[in-house]
Amino acid sequence: MSLQKKTNLNFHHYGPRVFEVAYGLDEFLKVLERNFFAEAKVQCTYHTESKKTDMVLGLDLNFGITESLHHFNKGTWGGMTFSEDNHVVSNEFKTALEHLNEKNIHCIDIAEISFHFKDTSVIISRLYEHSIAEQLGDILLRISEHFVYLTKGLTQMPYEVFVPVFEDKSQRTEEFLQDHNGYFDYWGLYFESEKQHQVMVYSLEERRLNHEDLFLLE
Repeated sequence: MSLQKKTNLNFHHYGPRVFEVAYGLDEFLKVLERNFFAEAKVQCTYHTESKKTDMVLGLDLNFGITESLHHFNKGTWGGMTFSEDNHVVSNEFKTALEHLNEKNIHCIDIAEISFHFKDTSVIISRLYEHSIAEQLGDILLRISEHFVYLTKGLTQMPYEVFVPVFEDKSQRTEEFLQDHNGYFDYWGLYFESEKQHQVMVYSLEERRLNHEDLFLLE
């Protein structure tokens, strides 16, 4: 169903407001639904000062993450293909975002994308302009490669995975995000516990779960 444009004469000239239409948005969502076998939902916010639109995407999937990663590695889920040395050869997700931008005057980007599987959710935040579209394939590859460690040796599935998290708030500076691709340093994981939720930070370099303070990228 197409989104219809509504006139709002009372919005402020500065700060974000709800953005209710974008040319080609339906086609973009259909690409996501086709490639990920999911139901796609979107919330858009238009920033009047910067004249940019941020999308928060949610993909609801009717199967578990293990099954999806199996098909991802076979090249039958996600709309991406890889070379023998695991470099992205084609990325329909990135191409669809580029086509969406071509149809609109102002820049449209993804601020966050979440995959809601039957057994867990993976939430990925933007680090820099178009970072999610560029890095999604590599992030999914890393999830597959580190899956044994993320699940405590296949004994417990986290109910949420946050990509990425940082060691401290000072690392959220624009200079740091531009110079350093922090997607593959630390991830935040939430596990169910008998008494309370267990929050852990996974180091991709060390392949280890740590009990540490968690700082989510906003």
